[in-house]
Amino acid sequence: MTNTLPKGLQYDEVGAWSELKLEILKKYASAYTRILLTKNLHPIYIEGFAGAGLHISKKTKELIPGSPLNALNIDPPFEEFHLVDLSRDRVDNLKSLTRDKRNVHIYNADANAVLQSDIFPKIRYSDYRRALCVLDPYKLNLNWTVIQAAAQLQTIEIFLNFPVMDMNRNILLWRPESAARENIARMNAFWGDDSWREIAYRKERTLFGEQEEKQPNEVIAEAFRERLKNIGMFKYVPEPAPMRNSVGAVVYYLFFAAQQQTASKVLTEILDKYRKEGRLHG
Repeated sequence: MTNTLPKGLQYDEVGAWSELKLEILKKYASAYTRILLTKNLHPIYIEGFAGAGLHISKKTKELIPGSPLNALNIDPPFEEFHLVDLSRDRVDNLKSLTRDKRNVHIYNADANAVLQSDIFPKIRYSDYRRALCVLDPYKLNLNWTVIQAAAQLQTIEIFLNFPVMDMNRNILLWRPESAARENIARMNAFWGDDSWREIAYRKERTLFGEQEEKQPNEVIAEAFRERLKNIGMFKYVPEPAPMRNSVGAVVYYLFFAAQQQTASKVLTEILDKYRKEGRLHG
């Protein structure tokens, strides 16, 4: 696979966990389009942080397709694609890679704004349009309002990167007062409010008096799962997949949220297969 890079653009180098995520998305997308088309529905693909379209594999050092290109090659195909990225260089590269595709719409914009203002409103229930939306932010720069807007429409399923490594490095510190104000603001925007504080830290009695103890990643991820169901109003949110790096540390949790039980069942079966193969731990 060859591609001439725009000046100033470098492809991201991705580890085995990212390649596993790409496989999971591809397998689910193929089942998604097949199921929708049998019901005479119109499958649409949306990606809020689409990237440049290609990555470099850490393992092989070769170019590999990113999720937008994988989605373009799904059979049966999606009818329409909406790809968003804030970087002009990434957008230009995406346009170059998809220049012969008339059903691909690319936006050089802030996903938090354009998804809600321009893209989600096109996925109307009455038009029999349904969408699979991938929200894979580079860091903790996704707003809860996007997630909630997708749920409220009842027509959009989401894959969501829950960036626990970024949270642990910058917000969920052992001394919570050490977190910078701008990082706390990012966390509030992602979570939707500041209720994460009570979940992430529990007061414990020690020899030195009452102190706040940071809770494990699993506790925080489970709380967000409950939030997607109870506040976000997605009916089905299966247990997220922990995506681990080469030393076993969780880089992020891959969440899935939908309104249909069939969707949850299909995704769970895919994840269980990877667990049985020993490629997905947890």
